[in-house]
Amino acid sequence: MNKQIKLTKTLRNVGLSILATASAVALACNSTSAISIGVSPPRFELKLDQRRSSTQSFQVVNNGKKPSTFRIYTQDWTLDEKNNIKAVPTSEQSLSSSIVVNPVRFTIPPGKAQSVRFSVRPRVQPKSGEHRAFIFIEEVPSEDRDASPKSVADVRVVGRFGVAVYGYVGEIKRVASLNKITVDTKTGPVQANFDISSQGNGYVRMAGQYAIWPAAKYPGANATKQIANLEKKTTKLPENVLSAGFLPRSPILPDTRRQIPLRIPQKLTPGQYVLDINGELNGIKIDQGIPFSVSVLASTPRKPLTSPADSSRRNIIPRRTR
Repeated sequence: MNKQIKLTKTLRNVGLSILATASAVALACNSTSAISIGVSPPRFELKLDQRRSSTQSFQVVNNGKKPSTFRIYTQDWTLDEKNNIKAVPTSEQSLSSSIVVNPVRFTIPPGKAQSVRFSVRPRVQPKSGEHRAFIFIEEVPSEDRDASPKSVADVRVVGRFGVAVYGYVGEIKRVASLNKITVDTKTGPVQANFDISSQGNGYVRMAGQYAIWPAAKYPGANATKQIANLEKKTTKLPENVLSAGFLPRSPILPDTRRQIPLRIPQKLTPGQYVLDINGELNGIKIDQGIPFSVSVLASTPRKPLTSPADSSRRNIIPRRTR
């Protein structure tokens, strides 16, 4: 019993962290904020050229106050030029059609967890390289739980979360190039952009931290280092550091070049600053200080754009072709 309570608390914390950074981890599950679940782990990387497929599992915990019913389905995906998820039609080489999940529909009481198992059983020999799919967990509204919809398109869902599955065949080479880092202060809140190329046959991604320094007090890139326990809200920032956070973890898929944005939430007054980077790109060290200035106009916050109340809270599931 104590083990179950501990697991639920752990998944709740993991889930809240995942939901807070869904744009970076779950990668374009736009309705994630509409559901209160924790999923752990959120990503799997598997070898597909093994003789036997191993069974994997992830945990789904209901962080809400009422029982929730979920359904599972899979979808191949890629990323477009704006780093948004784009569904890929099913083909003979589709990873999604090789994934067998159990259970595919379940109800979780509030505060409880459900284990979901899956295995990958390719129907044909997969081609060499990287294959990708999402295992989507979608919440089914209570009014639909007892209904028998005529088709998938008739079901309305409250939200969904995608567990990323990467499958690999043969030798995987991750080749990354950081072309440049720019800081934009003209369009509102400060935003850094990382121009990255992925030239191998497996995705690459960044890891590490950033910090904002006043230019007059910046000690230089060689004198700074990563901040310990930065993920904790109680961690005190080093002297003169105005703001700090983690580098975006969005993947850059094979044979693509992308602009990866880093939005700085800290409001900066007009002046001179340095964006200090302590991180790495697929093993390549990133240790740079990028100077930038904030003008009076740039420091004036823009009014937030409003969207229809149900635009992110309810979605119609499109009909899936098989």
